[in-house]
Amino acid sequence: MRALDKNLTIVSEAERAALYGLPDFDDFQRAEYFDLTAEERTLVQSRVGLAEQVSCILQVGYFKAKQAFFKFRLADIPQEDIDFLMRRYFPGQTLRRRRVRQAEYYKQRKEILRLFDYRPWSQTFTPLLSERAAQQVRRDVTPAFILSELIALLRQEKIVRPGYNTLQAVISEALAAERRRLSEIVEKAFDRDAQAALQQLLVREETISALAEVKQDAKNFGYRMMALEREKRSSLAPLHRAAKEALPKLDISQQNVGYYASQATY
Repeated sequence: MRALDKNLTIVSEAERAALYGLPDFDDFQRAEYFDLTAEERTLVQSRVGLAEQVSCILQVGYFKAKQAFFKFRLADIPQEDIDFLMRRYFPGQTLRRRRVRQAEYYKQRKEILRLFDYRPWSQTFTPLLSERAAQQVRRDVTPAFILSELIALLRQEKIVRPGYNTLQAVISEALAAERRRLSEIVEKAFDRDAQAALQQLLVREETISALAEVKQDAKNFGYRMMALEREKRSSLAPLHRAAKEALPKLDISQQNVGYYASQATY
């Protein structure tokens, strides 16, 4: 049984960038996410300095989009975002893209959390994610599905999204626990006869294994072919009995039945 997989790939690099990289807004999204309510305007206007106010609008808009905070330099922000904000909120002014102090970043983050009634991520929320992951892994064992469910839970509970490594660890542990659970069920169902029958299928004699022979269809209905089919049935009988006992106890979804079947075929 594999241990906790710290190198588990949950999503592709492009998908990870979409989740954790700075939002890449189009014109429609800029108009949507940078549209400030009266409370949001008040928060922005409370910041001292044009750079601080622009930074605050960016954090508000990005938070609306991803429920996460970003440490960025104004110099790294797409020019289209800056131009949109300057035209809409600061017409006639010129922005000098200087660095915003770290203390200001944390003050903005605290105020944005209060404004949206969100809670910052804390390790005390890990059991909540672990419980949800353990539930969802029986529905669909693919890491990307579990990740999407955890993000939906965080949004529902109004909790700031943790770092990728935290979610990676939670999902990896859930998958490892599910593997252990299924293995224990199968091991209890497979007695010595079933284990011996399974091992025999994997023995390679000359150029072909017994498993490969079992997978081959009979070429005709002649006596010799039918005798071989009866031998196959006899060799598989202990495995069939064990499978009939184990499968109902696995308690997995049809989605996972299909997934494990594809792995077995592979």
